[in-house]
Amino acid sequence: MTTRNFHLATAFKTIALAAALSAVAATAASAQAAISEPAAYQALYPYRDVLNNGAPTPAAKLVLEPPEVLQRLQAQESGIGIVQAPRRISHRAGR
Repeated sequence: MTTRNFHLATAFKTIALAAALSAVAATAASAQAAISEPAAYQALYPYRDVLNNGAPTPAAKLVLEPPEVLQRLQAQESGIGIVQAPRRISHRAGR
């Protein structure tokens, strides 16, 4: 390896190390800011309760429901009308 190639390799390694260290420092700083600032945490995790150690909120359970359940709930709360969600038919009902 020539002297010039050695210096280029060393410079490249130094730049790569500096980039990696700055990325790690930036990630740690942004995570710390989100934890120390409740509004930032709430913006990042809208379905987690910042005051209850990140426990799922009632809205988190609703997100996992099928769309029919959410449509029915919205219709009930808006007062426009009550839409009946389709019921599941048990295969044992005919017995």
